[in-house]
Amino acid sequence: MSKIPGQAPLVYTLDLLIPLGGLGQRTGWYWPNSSLQWLSYLLIAFGWMLTTAIIAGITRTLQKN
Repeated sequence: MSKIPGQAPLVYTLDLLIPLGGLGQRTGWYWPNSSLQWLSYLLIAFGWMLTTAIIAGITRTLQKN
């Protein structure tokens, strides 16, 4: 993994997990091997599933009221 100065690993991970908007970290990192690139794809998919679950939970809570 090559790191550009000013890039933070925690913020990069959050950027992958947050599907909408973004924190501007995705383009600042370069993964030299494909297994680490697949890990980032997995984090993106997990972020979409987590966001869907949160929205479904909020929607269900609002419908009960």
